[in-house]
Amino acid sequence: MCKFPAYFCPTISLESIAVRPRMIVHEKIVMSKKKPSIPATKATAPTAAGVSEYATVAKLPQNESIFQSAWWLWATILVGVTVLAYAVSLKNGFMVFDDDKAIRYNALIKNPSFQGIFLGKNLGMYAPITWLGYALVYALAGENATAFHIFSLLLHLGCVLSVFALFRMLQARQEVSFFAALLFALHPMQAEATSWIAGQSALSFSFFYLLSLIAYVKWQQNQKGLFYGLSVLAFMLSVLSKSAAVTLPIMLLALDWYRNGRLSFKNFNSKIPYLLGSLVLGLYTLSTREAEGHHLVISSSAYNLFDRLLMVCHTLLFYPVKLLVPYELSIYYPMEKSTGVWSFDYYLAPLLVGALVWLGWKYGRRDRVVGLGALWYCLPLLVMLPYVTVGTFEMRSDRYTYISSAGFFLLLVWLAQKTTPILRRSLLTGMAVLFGFLTFERSQIWKNESSVFRDCVEKYPEAPLCNCNLAYDELLNLDYQNSVLHYTKALELDPTYVESYNGRGQAYFQLNKFPEAFSDFDNAIKAGIVTPKLFLNRGKCHVILSRPAEAIPDLLRSIELEPRNPETYYFKAVAEGKTGNLPAALQDYSKAIELNPRYIEALVNRGLMQFNEKHFDEAIADYTVALAVRPDIALAYNNRAMAYLNKSMLKEAMSDVNKVIEMQVNNPKAYEIRAQVFTLMGKTADAAKDLEKLRGLRGER
Repeated sequence: MCKFPAYFCPTISLESIAVRPRMIVHEKIVMSKKKPSIPATKATAPTAAGVSEYATVAKLPQNESIFQSAWWLWATILVGVTVLAYAVSLKNGFMVFDDDKAIRYNALIKNPSFQGIFLGKNLGMYAPITWLGYALVYALAGENATAFHIFSLLLHLGCVLSVFALFRMLQARQEVSFFAALLFALHPMQAEATSWIAGQSALSFSFFYLLSLIAYVKWQQNQKGLFYGLSVLAFMLSVLSKSAAVTLPIMLLALDWYRNGRLSFKNFNSKIPYLLGSLVLGLYTLSTREAEGHHLVISSSAYNLFDRLLMVCHTLLFYPVKLLVPYELSIYYPMEKSTGVWSFDYYLAPLLVGALVWLGWKYGRRDRVVGLGALWYCLPLLVMLPYVTVGTFEMRSDRYTYISSAGFFLLLVWLAQKTTPILRRSLLTGMAVLFGFLTFERSQIWKNESSVFRDCVEKYPEAPLCNCNLAYDELLNLDYQNSVLHYTKALELDPTYVESYNGRGQAYFQLNKFPEAFSDFDNAIKAGIVTPKLFLNRGKCHVILSRPAEAIPDLLRSIELEPRNPETYYFKAVAEGKTGNLPAALQDYSKAIELNPRYIEALVNRGLMQFNEKHFDEAIADYTVALAVRPDIALAYNNRAMAYLNKSMLKEAMSDVNKVIEMQVNNPKAYEIRAQVFTLMGKTADAAKDLEKLRGLRGER
């Protein structure tokens, strides 16, 4: 007898498969008063103990001995090939795209609290179990990307084994269970959830989602309240990992239908705890996203209700094509009308979906595994379809199909049973090998944001989102020329990507193209973007373009939005100084230094103002602090030497100018100051030499 949990053990012995009379519910049965005749050699055979009630709805397999033995061997193979496919992803780092906000700069992860995790609205996403997972990894390994990727891989392995176990419980063909789980494990579309740290919420909710289904099936088999309670608990953990788990109650009804061929009031009654949890947590999640500014949009100037219908139907067909032929996978799939009209396939999609629904209804009732596979694909996608937009342009994404793909592969492998064993096993094994290879490659694409968005731009050059994000990565990596090119491309494709103005403006600024930078910052502000950095940047451009009076309102607005940025006070001080308001300039320099005592530019400029006001001791103090931070500033040495000279501290002045000449042998100002020092020391010959050197440097005869 198997000592392991029943859902890991073979459900039917080989002997019972060979001899047990079966009722095939997926074939049409003609009722008759006459008892069907059964060969005597088979009718007397004993019934296998512990046969799953779910397994009885499927025709029993033939010649499946290799898959009926040693479940643990097949589970080990699943784990091994999955680790091989994803091992390369363990070297990936954090991505600027969401990983930084979710982990690197998320104080809640580094200093978790019950109130913050379970009662807070972290980044507009109510997913406390996901945040708890991040916090656990951070507590164990700190800001170590490899540790987070290991955790993602472990979650994916947990999902793979759960799919394998659940399919073993639901139908009798163990070959189907293994190959469906294998394709689920290795498909390259799973790389987005598994190789991207910020995609971990898809893994977390799916893992508990599957555990809830397993516990529910166990409860249906033996009616023990413990398993029902475990199912409800796992569901709550799932929906607290990601709100997409709210579809689970409908999946449970699908399992009820699969088991009984119909639904009764009792089936609905047992879903009340799940439905209440879905309703409460689903509504709360929507409120957190609204509070974060992610407004739910159903109809807009871009998409009306008819558009949404076309988009939903097209997406339902789009994912299966990618699952069958994983070609040109991307972080982003454009869904855009050309000159206000969709391509022909969008208008055809509702008809095809309608035809597939009819076929599923017709054949799903006769062969309930087919119906279950189709429902398993569709139901988890219900909240992932683009009939709404919730604060994101990602209306299609590989990770949205993570758990739905299990149903698709169940359906695919089950239909493959119609072919000969050698043919189907060869084809399925070949698909798994190909998927594994593609997953290995796809995981490397997720190495960083640069490779991800460059991959997207190469595949979909007309995608504004990918051009915009690639430009941002290039900006962070100081590749300003290419950043300008891709921001410009994004704006050409879609002028509503107004954040591109801000990014391109920063790139222009770094390229010293200040008029172009000002124009972009100005356009970004006029488009409604309100950030302290943006107003600071436009104010800086005003200062550099000699428009100090125009700069001051922008800098004041930036201070209003962010009152503790020393750079803003510094540029306001420069602007105030150029307009002649020296007291205000001095006050702003002092505020900048208060906020950042090592602010070299502010120290040097305030020192110069102090010198001009003949406050030589204060000037010397500012230059001394600046030189302690950076001892290679020739200007600071020259200015401090002048202050020393005005205090008749000739030795100190001589020391400073000599340091300048050591650093910059042709510094004219240093020779000018040293000539004055030599003169005051009475060393006229040395002074004459320095003056002669000074004239040579200035090109004088």
